[in-house]
Amino acid sequence: MPVEKIDKEVENILRSFVKEHIMPKILDKDNLLGIITYGSSATGYSSNNSDIDLLIVVNRADKTTRGVKIYQGRKIEYFIKPIEKFLSEGVNFSRQNCPSHVALEQNAYFLYDRGDFIANILKADATFYNENRQKLNENFDLKLVQIENRMASLKNIYDRNGKEFYMVYFNLLEMIRSLHSKRNDEADIPFAKAYKIYTDKNYYDKYVSSHAKNPLPDRTFVKLYTSCVEEHIDREKMMINLNKLYEFEKQFYKIDPLDYEIDV
Repeated sequence: MPVEKIDKEVENILRSFVKEHIMPKILDKDNLLGIITYGSSATGYSSNNSDIDLLIVVNRADKTTRGVKIYQGRKIEYFIKPIEKFLSEGVNFSRQNCPSHVALEQNAYFLYDRGDFIANILKADATFYNENRQKLNENFDLKLVQIENRMASLKNIYDRNGKEFYMVYFNLLEMIRSLHSKRNDEADIPFAKAYKIYTDKNYYDKYVSSHAKNPLPDRTFVKLYTSCVEEHIDREKMMINLNKLYEFEKQFYKIDPLDYEIDV
């Protein structure tokens, strides 16, 4: 069910912002279908430096509008979407294995919803996602080969103490995490939030939504992954940790990335 309440100061800021900056853009109240806030302001993981996310769904608009405004000392990122766009997202997200609307259905706060119209759409989208989401069909062998090549490059950078070590290391770490996640049909998540999603079950349930029927992350993989994130000073230990993670992932493939021939 949607979030029942949020911080009263944040709610007052949003209502004032909508009155001053949103309503003049959508011309009349009859055009307004729903206003919801989501993300950290709704889930309880916000700070004074956090963005406040706002979604406005309207009946009539030629295009989606995205904007950012510093208002009363807070950064508000807002979207004004026509209902056609909002409806199509439910189908498109399921094709991308992205549970955004499932999370909205569970973790959004409604400032306004005409006749529960948006809430009912999100309920339908959550059901549709779980019944119709498509497992990604990618060439995972090719991805593994690309990672093998990047591992060799990182080893070379490490041996010569290259200044680009950290850039390549964390890029490679995300390549391995993304491959593992897609291969296991896990929900698509942003890499900047992966560590917190993996290590905080409550945050996982709110961001991914416990109602999205994606497999939970493999606990052994998570343990190896978090060790790679947490050790970010000692390069030797970082290389050891990353190799352990890579070897764990590599065991699930029949291809030998050093002796192969594949169709691309």
